[in-house]
Amino acid sequence: MIGAVLSEDKAAAVAPPPQRIVHRRHWGAWLFGALVLALLAALLKAAVTARIVDLGVVGQYLFSPQMLIGARNSLALGTVALFIAVLVGLVVALMRVSGNPILVAVSAAYVYLFRGTPMLIQLIFWFNAFPTMFKELHVELFGVVLAHVPMTQLITPYAAALLGLSLAEGAYMAEIIRGGILAVDAGQRDAARSLGMSTGRLMRHIVIPQASRIIVPATGNQYIMLLKSTSLASAIGYLELLRISTDIYASNFRVVELLTVAAFWYLVMTAFATAIQTVLEKKFPHR
Repeated sequence: MIGAVLSEDKAAAVAPPPQRIVHRRHWGAWLFGALVLALLAALLKAAVTARIVDLGVVGQYLFSPQMLIGARNSLALGTVALFIAVLVGLVVALMRVSGNPILVAVSAAYVYLFRGTPMLIQLIFWFNAFPTMFKELHVELFGVVLAHVPMTQLITPYAAALLGLSLAEGAYMAEIIRGGILAVDAGQRDAARSLGMSTGRLMRHIVIPQASRIIVPATGNQYIMLLKSTSLASAIGYLELLRISTDIYASNFRVVELLTVAAFWYLVMTAFATAIQTVLEKKFPHR
């Protein structure tokens, strides 16, 4: 017993001292970071020296009623367009995975057309071409006229913007939803069908709930993009944030200041959308 203790003491005496851990220094990353900071400092100095932004003018219009109306209109347009786009995308995605060759071809053509053309062209097209194709909305039932409205009154700048944004975004959402549906394990579908579950119940109770967890992050990104895309509605006269900013700086020539105010409110809206996305991702985690 005494010999064992002595041998342990001897081993402890000759044991090497603990080694100090030295972390590897990534000098390239530090140098690149310093270069980025130097470029940012140079840009900031150039902006301050040139007095490109008058903070007094920015403060004057930052919370002005006109800019608040524009921000509200942009937020409302983007939010409503997203809900419509999700519904359109869900229908188109179900058509793509239905296996029916006609539905698959129609849905594929829709996605190709609306994803392949610029959104601005689509907005201008609906605003100008739709009233030309359809002169009026006439709804009659059993000889009773329920609605008779000229299409020029029905297709307002808001209606055209909502239609264009919803259909264009619906094509992107269709692919996002289709990807989420295909990501659900095929074995679960086979098991449900073996139990006699219909296709409708299979989609409602098994596929869609699981696919929605996959779809949420991408939908949040699309919402942010859609809020910024509402600025395209200024081309057809809708009074959203950019259009109001343009009208104001066309009269006072404070272009940079008004664009700075508009950029601030777009950042606020995207922060709002990011917060919603974060909450949904925590409530409905992917796994």
